Amino acid sequence: MKIFYNFFIWLFPIFVMSFLVFGQALAKDYDIYVDADASGSEDGSEDNPYSTIFEAITKADEEDEIYIDKGEYDENIVIDKEVSLFGDDLKEVIIDGQIEIKKNVEAQNFTIDGNVIVKSGADIIFDNLVIKEASGVAVNAYAGNGEIVIKNSTIKRAGTKGIYAQKGRDIIISGCNIYSNEEEGIDLRSNVDGVVSGNNIYDNGESGIEFIVSDSGLQIKNNTVKNNGSSGIAAQYYEEFDEKGEIAITGNTISGNDKYGLDCNRPQGGDPDADYWSKSIIVTGNNFSGNDDGDMNKYCALVQAAPEVTEEQKKEQEEKRQKEIEENQEEKEVQEQIMEQNRQKTVQENEQSLNKLVVSKKELKEAVAEEKEKIEGRGGLVTFFVGPNYKAINNIKEVASGFGAHLSDFDDLDRKLIEDKNHKIAQDEMDDIMIFVKEVNDLIVEKYNKFSLFGWLFKIFS
Repeated sequence: MKIFYNFFIWLFPIFVMSFLVFGQALAKDYDIYVDADASGSEDGSEDNPYSTIFEAITKADEEDEIYIDKGEYDENIVIDKEVSLFGDDLKEVIIDGQIEIKKNVEAQNFTIDGNVIVKSGADIIFDNLVIKEASGVAVNAYAGNGEIVIKNSTIKRAGTKGIYAQKGRDIIISGCNIYSNEEEGIDLRSNVDGVVSGNNIYDNGESGIEFIVSDSGLQIKNNTVKNNGSSGIAAQYYEEFDEKGEIAITGNTISGNDKYGLDCNRPQGGDPDADYWSKSIIVTGNNFSGNDDGDMNKYCALVQAAPEVTEEQKKEQEEKRQKEIEENQEEKEVQEQIMEQNRQKTVQENEQSLNKLVVSKKELKEAVAEEKEKIEGRGGLVTFFVGPNYKAINNIKEVASGFGAHLSDFDDLDRKLIEDKNHKIAQDEMDDIMIFVKEVNDLIVEKYNKFSLFGWLFKIFS
C-alpha cells in the first residue's frame, strides 16, 4: 500500500500537467478575432482584434475562421473569400446591415438585422442565426449552382420573403422558425432540390411554403405550417417551366391558413397535362385542419395516401385517445373549479364594494338628518324675522351633492354584479337615493323660499 501511495504522489503532478495541456488543446482557436469595442493597435489577434468584420474579411486568408465578440456592427459586408464566422452570443452579436456572399461561407450564433444575398455558385451553412427586419428578402439565393443550408435559425419580419431560393439551388432548411414575413415564408423556384423539414412556418403574409413544381426534387416533411395569409403550401405551374417534379409532402401539420392547406395553381394560366400534379406530388400522413378553403384544392386531383395501420398501432391509438379523453376531463374539471373560485372571489369583492357603498350612503343620510333637525328646530317666530337656518340648508346642499356620485357608483357596480340578490340590493339603494334626494330638494326649496322680514340679510352672511 505504501509503495502504491508513493507511486501516486509521483504520478499526480504529471497527471495534472497532462490534463492542463489537454484542456488547452481542446480550447477553440480562431484565425482572426473581431471586437466592436477594440481600439488602438489592431492586427486581428485575440489581444488586438479588429473593430469591424469588414476589416477582418479583408485581411483574412481562404478558409480562415473569424470569431466575432459581443457588440453591434453597423456595416454592410461583402464576403468574397471562403471563411467561417462564429459569433460569441446569438442575441448580443448583431450585424446591422446587408451581407453579400460571393464564396462559400459558414456562419453560426449571431443576429443579422438586415438581408443576406447569396450569389450564384456560393454555398452557405447557417446554423443558429436570427435574420430579421430585412427591407426585402431575408435570404435571397440567386439562380445558379450552390447549396443553401439553413438550420436551427429564426427568420422573421422581412419586408418580402423569408427565404427565396432561385433556379438550380440545392437546399436544406431544417429546425427553423420562419414567421411574420410580408410575403412567403419560403419561396422555391423551379429546378430546386432538397429538404424542408421540422420547421415552424407561420403568420406570413402569403403562403407558408411556395414552390414551382417543374424539375424540382423536394421533400417537405414534418413541418408545422399555420395561420399564413394565403395557403399553407402552394405548388405552382408555369408554361415555360412545364416539366414534372418529384415532390413528397409528408407528415406535416397544416392548419388555420387563409386559403387551402395545399394549393395547386397556375399564376399565369396554361394547361398542364391531366396527370401533371398527381405524377409530380405525393401527399401522405399530413394533418390538415381549419384551412379556410379546405385541405386541398380539388384542382390538384390529389388524394392523401393513408399509411396502413397495424393492430398494435390501432391499440396504441385507442389507448392514446382514451388517455386524452381522461386528461381533457381532468383539465375541464380543474378549469371549472378555477372558474367557480374566480366567480366566488368576484361575488365576494362585489359584495364588499356594495356594503361599503350602503354604509357610506347611510352616513350621508345621517348627516342630512342632523342638519334637517337644526332646520326643523328653529321656532316659527324666529323664522318669521330672520328666516330658516340658512347655514344648515347650505350644509344639506353640500352633503346631498355626494348622492350623485353614490348613484353613479351604485350603477357602475350593478353592471358587474353576478348574484340576483345583490342586483336587488343595488337597485333598492338607487331607488332610495332618488327618493331621498327629491325629499331633500323639496325641503330646501320650501324652507329657502319661505317669507321672513330680514331673511334676505341672513342669506347674504350664511
